[in-house]
Amino acid sequence: MGMNKSSVKKTEINKSAAVRDTGESVRKTTAARKRVKSQTKQSPRDIVRFIGEVDRPFLILVIVLVCFGSVMIFSASYAYAMANFGDSYYFARRQLGWIVGGMLILALTAKLADYNLVKKLTIPFVFVALFFNLIIIVLPMLSVEAKGASRQFSLGPINFQPSELLKLSVVLLIARYASVYQARMKTFKYGILPFGVMILAIAGIMGMQSHLSGMIILVALVLVMMFISGSSKIWLGGLGLLGAGAAAILATQFEHAQNRLKVWLDPFEYMYKEGGIGWQPSHSLYAITSGGFWGVGLGRSNEKQNFLPEPHNDYIFAIVCEELGFVGAVAVIVLFALLIWRGLVIARKASSRFASLMVIGIMMNIALHVVLNIAVVTNTIPSTGITLPFFSYGGTSLWILLFQMGMVLSASRYSYLSK
Repeated sequence: MGMNKSSVKKTEINKSAAVRDTGESVRKTTAARKRVKSQTKQSPRDIVRFIGEVDRPFLILVIVLVCFGSVMIFSASYAYAMANFGDSYYFARRQLGWIVGGMLILALTAKLADYNLVKKLTIPFVFVALFFNLIIIVLPMLSVEAKGASRQFSLGPINFQPSELLKLSVVLLIARYASVYQARMKTFKYGILPFGVMILAIAGIMGMQSHLSGMIILVALVLVMMFISGSSKIWLGGLGLLGAGAAAILATQFEHAQNRLKVWLDPFEYMYKEGGIGWQPSHSLYAITSGGFWGVGLGRSNEKQNFLPEPHNDYIFAIVCEELGFVGAVAVIVLFALLIWRGLVIARKASSRFASLMVIGIMMNIALHVVLNIAVVTNTIPSTGITLPFFSYGGTSLWILLFQMGMVLSASRYSYLSK
């Protein structure tokens, strides 16, 4: 039976509607594919997907280390402060003031320091760091009084080591460079040669300051940054061997370096010889061994009673071991390990390659200080004068450290949502 006109008309209307729906569906699908395609052309690390609060676990760990370190500075320093300044709270009171200022720096940096701005200011910051490192070399030549001979710079009431600025500038400079030349880091021209020149410059600047510990940290930091930036492992290994050989040669050129090697081999033999150059490492070992498993108790150290020189500085970990024992020493190491781990988590989720490399470099700088300081205190390696972050006494060094922690926290605000 044939179809009437109304049925035919309805069928044609339905067909045209179906065609329109199909066309609309195709257009939507095509537009969606174009959006996906345009998004995939851009690296996920270049898209800020989440801007929020700072990383709380990292902030908590920083606060715990600051508080723990402050307690140990007071405990380690009160006998020395009483004997030399007539005030057992001398160092504790000053450190508390530095902490207040440092926490303010951390808060402001975490809130205001956008990593794009940091990237733009990297080159000016490098020049500032170089200026202060060169001026403390020039000042003694001009017979101008410079505190600490040629390692510290005095600016009114503020004394600081310019090498600390140089460490941060190296991290920022390499992070900026590697983010620009990411695709060429495997080549010799871009991935090895510039860093070789940087190492030579560092060796020259630190050598003129007679700052062997600064040279060790900076060269190690450059090599670590090269590794994480993607430099060729073969060329990197060769450069590392060349650097180790150069360091061994340089060590024979500095008298204080030769003395430290002798003391390292047998500190007890030099406790009373040659001006007592083995006194400090020997009493450091006495403090560690007398602590045992549980320690002698907080505030009850015997070695800080004018036996271990300046126990609140580079050798404060020995007082931790004596007063808090093996348990306290492990607690300090675990806290640092957690801080570094959390920093690497922040770096993994960072919203740009520059921010990621910056955070990794800052955390590796802390890791190098911790490992080398504990190695020195336990006489595993020769004495190098490297401080223990958050624990060794020092105001401007704490400010610079907390400024770096603020930069890490700032980077944590611009990251991917956790899966």
